[in-house]
Amino acid sequence: MMANTDLGYLLHSRPYQDSSVICDFLLEHHGRVSLLYKGVRKSGKQGAKGRLLQPFSPLAVSFEGRNELKSGRLLEAAGAPVFLVGAQLYSGLYVNELLVRLLHREEPSPPLFEYYRQVIQSLKSLQIEPVLRRFERHLLQELGYELTLQWDVEGNSINPDMHYLYVPDQGFSPTSSAGLNQPLRQHSFSGQHLLAIEQHDYDEPEVAKAAKRLIRLALAPHLGDKPLHSRELFKQLTP
Repeated sequence: MMANTDLGYLLHSRPYQDSSVICDFLLEHHGRVSLLYKGVRKSGKQGAKGRLLQPFSPLAVSFEGRNELKSGRLLEAAGAPVFLVGAQLYSGLYVNELLVRLLHREEPSPPLFEYYRQVIQSLKSLQIEPVLRRFERHLLQELGYELTLQWDVEGNSINPDMHYLYVPDQGFSPTSSAGLNQPLRQHSFSGQHLLAIEQHDYDEPEVAKAAKRLIRLALAPHLGDKPLHSRELFKQLTP
């Protein structure tokens, strides 16, 4: 069997037995792939391959096998790593965790791969939240759950003077903000905020908060009940 060779990024890794590692990669032409690299940890220390297995570093990998867990072969650096710290690092880990949790195995998407590469570079900027919001919406679109913020469920244009209830995977239904109980208030958005989110205009703090709340609601049905580890890491940054 001939080995497949591709360019990719490590999304997540975990030890396996005494000296091996199971890795989830995002590959340019193969999508999300799980690879087993044997013998990369010897006597409790990382070998040369093990030291390469770092997130946000472009890697050339090759692998073979027909099962979901494939055998990793080649592993080489394919470019300069991106070094992230603090909130940048936790944001990158959040992006990686979303891909591991939401992408199906071996469904290639070169455009998503290229977008991921741009996002990792963009996380070095001082404005992380807009980068994350754009990525989350791009990922939802890639999965077939695109957020449509210009029209409500009846096909009418979003009115900045109205309020809307968000129904996951369906859209926005006109409503009155008065008399809503607390759970429904979490699903309620002003038309003005929705139109600003559509334009990725997060200058107003209330718009930024609404965008984060909306994305969490949109992702929740697909993530399930298991919490995201990266969100717990973000809490460590809060005094």
